[in-house]
Amino acid sequence: MANRLTLVLATLLLATPAYAETVDGSRVIIIDGDTVNLPCPAATKGQRGCSERIRLINIDTPEISSVQCEAAYQLGLAAKDVLAELIRGKPVTVRRDGRDRYGRTLAYLSVNGQDIGEALITAGVALRWRPGPKAKAARVREWCGGAGA
Repeated sequence: MANRLTLVLATLLLATPAYAETVDGSRVIIIDGDTVNLPCPAATKGQRGCSERIRLINIDTPEISSVQCEAAYQLGLAAKDVLAELIRGKPVTVRRDGRDRYGRTLAYLSVNGQDIGEALITAGVALRWRPGPKAKAARVREWCGGAGA
């Protein structure tokens, strides 16, 4: 019985709970179509360089920092613009759900109940994220029209 209780307590302590908060979309720094930085929490205001890097869950948009082809670059810029249009000046709900292998927080963003990732897919500037190198190559081919992958 004691071992079972210890296991349950350890599991609860090690689990990263999903939690949500609302932030002012005008304060969100947009890195690209699927990555943003949130402003510093109130407790750390005044500390230089503090922010939380958020990667939107289940979508992918073309990179704008490492260009695969001109078409993907242009689509990446469009994704960044659409993301800005969707969140600027609005309360954005951030629902965190773990971290990725790069240490970024994985999260769903929503405005007025609308999932931002789904909105980016509907707008044609994002694709559903699927794991693995073959899936990534397929996304790049789609963005580059068969070139660049």
